[in-house]
Amino acid sequence: MEQYAGLDLHKSMSVIVVKDQAGQLIREGRVPNDPHALAAFFHDQSSLTIALEATTNYTWMYDTLEALGHTVQLAHPLKVRAIASARIKTDRIDAGILCDLLRGNLLPTSYVPPPPIRALRELLRHRIRLVHDRTRVKNRLTVLLAKTNQTVPGTDPFGVKGRALLAALPLPPMLAWQREDGLSQLEALNHQIKRIDAHLRDLAREHPEVPRLTAIPGIGIFSALLILAEIGDIQRFPSAKQLVGYAGLAPGLYQSGGTRHGRGITRQGSRYLRWILVEASQHVIRHPGPLRSTYLRLARGKGHGKALVAVARKLLVGLYVVLHDQHAFCPTTTPLPVSGARSGD
Repeated sequence: MEQYAGLDLHKSMSVIVVKDQAGQLIREGRVPNDPHALAAFFHDQSSLTIALEATTNYTWMYDTLEALGHTVQLAHPLKVRAIASARIKTDRIDAGILCDLLRGNLLPTSYVPPPPIRALRELLRHRIRLVHDRTRVKNRLTVLLAKTNQTVPGTDPFGVKGRALLAALPLPPMLAWQREDGLSQLEALNHQIKRIDAHLRDLAREHPEVPRLTAIPGIGIFSALLILAEIGDIQRFPSAKQLVGYAGLAPGLYQSGGTRHGRGITRQGSRYLRWILVEASQHVIRHPGPLRSTYLRLARGKGHGKALVAVARKLLVGLYVVLHDQHAFCPTTTPLPVSGARSGD
């Protein structure tokens, strides 16, 4: 008889509930998050189907369970809570709910990218964090200059020449100390980001979609790889509308009785994909073309932010055409593609 398990993953241990097809409890227990302990727990059960919630640290557990020969289904956390919210919440109950949803074929699942895409995501997200760190260091150095009413004239204060001028400015000892630490951090971060960028240029050669994406204004190698990594297999989206929903760019909707009105975007999806599309849209709207016209029209009535999000949504529909249908799309010349996605205008 087929058996199912629900696994509630925590930092140092997991709670596991195993049931048969009829819902009879076979075994349960708290297991240390150790591959040997997991193998011992499942030693007399082969080819289980296991439900695992998509938490931050799920990947190692997913790979470990697969290596033990089990089939793993990754549960979507928000959808699981919506289906199976409980007034009484314990780890055992959570694991049991996952198991029951799985055996009833009711488990809302999440996409699990293959290991190469997971690795690419980690590298790209690491670069994003480094750039954010670099911005914070620059901001601290800017504040430091403001404290002494000094500026680095005539150049980017954080370029090669600007950093040399900044290092030579007369400052009180404690501020000079902060400046030296800030410049050292800035140099280290610049080096780390450049090293990643060189590796990304090599990785881009392995993805034939990159040249088609970088032909679009506002999308460089980093942006193209981030889009590919966050989307994963484009064939899992039968329509552009579904891709827009995955990115969290679809407009929300409130409907109750005779009341029906729109809300802002759902924001339920890949925040990195949503972010890079908005960043690219900032560049696209500077060039004449259909998307700029859409932006100008919407900005008059809805403001910059909502208009930019609408452009990002339309840009994503264009990217769907590029990736799914392998057609060219240039937002400055190509008419906007038609899709099932609501465009927000």
